[in-house]
Amino acid sequence: MIKKAIFISFLLILSFSSIFADERTENIDIYLVLDKSLSMVEEINSVKQYVIENIIDKIVIMGDYFLLIPFYGTTDNTFNDYINSNQKLEELRNDVLNLKADGRFTDIGNALDKLGENIKPTNKSNRKYMLLITDGKQEAPKNSPYYSPDGTFNHKFLENTKEIQKKGWKIVVLGIGTNTAAQEIARELSAGYREVPENANSTEINKAVDSLLGTFSVSEIDSIITFGNNYKTNLNFKLESKNYDSLEEIRISQVRLIKDGNIEINILKEPFAFSVEPESITNVSIPVELPEFNKDFHGSIVFVFEGKNSFTPAVNPVSIEHKTSLTFLFFILITIIVIFIIIFYIGRVIHRKKLEKEDNKYEASH
Repeated sequence: MIKKAIFISFLLILSFSSIFADERTENIDIYLVLDKSLSMVEEINSVKQYVIENIIDKIVIMGDYFLLIPFYGTTDNTFNDYINSNQKLEELRNDVLNLKADGRFTDIGNALDKLGENIKPTNKSNRKYMLLITDGKQEAPKNSPYYSPDGTFNHKFLENTKEIQKKGWKIVVLGIGTNTAAQEIARELSAGYREVPENANSTEINKAVDSLLGTFSVSEIDSIITFGNNYKTNLNFKLESKNYDSLEEIRISQVRLIKDGNIEINILKEPFAFSVEPESITNVSIPVELPEFNKDFHGSIVFVFEGKNSFTPAVNPVSIEHKTSLTFLFFILITIIVIFIIIFYIGRVIHRKKLEKEDNKYEASH
């Protein structure tokens, strides 16, 4: 009897698993950017196992588009196709299985270039998901436009990430090891950041990259931000949560205002965090503050995130207006009236004293 109950429970679990796996019907685009440099040699097998077991076998369905970008000092051309048959699915598995961490240097900028160059056109309504896995040690070769002597990300790299920010993809960066630049990459891409220790196994990676298909989408965001005389206001929008099953926190470290194409001003004076219920729409109001400025202008705002979650689009066009508040105008008006009354009163007093003085002179003369 006990064995029978266990067997029935097992069948139920399998049934629920199948229902969950088949739940998604709309197709998506998946971009996997994977570090295969020599510094990844101890983690590459765990990464491959994670990708096969938790992305290819559990997430991908027929009709999805998959782009695999393995990179090191250069970037390899590998799987780039629609998953329209079991044969294609097996081809993708084999391409992942055959990856080796044998490349010299690590040029993340070049990988992002190749990503942009190799994406095939798909249905515009397809959601786009990008997962970048790296130990984050930027070591571009000297012939790369992204080379820097100290391994920092140069201006060209940062400009490159701005173009990706504008595309509205959900981006997750997984950093392997704590002493990496992966977190900086996540910030520049307006991505969610996850981290695992060196030598992490596939289970640890899967736990870190949870809710990969979960999305937070911005709507009804202020396209015009009006600042009063104190240069403070609130930035308002709605945020829709999908494919999450628990309360999630979003932490924003910066709200960058891009003016005249390249002048960046952080208008968020301190980090802002809020919680979002699963499958909900949340009203968000973020206090922002500008340095003093003298004219209105058009630009864009870029959200920069701290932590595992981000939302899309992270870049939004905006117009900035500076209007003096009615309260301030009323205060100025009252001040002018008070000053006028004081001047008028002082004038009357002076005039009265002058008359008294003249009367005294007249009486003294007679």
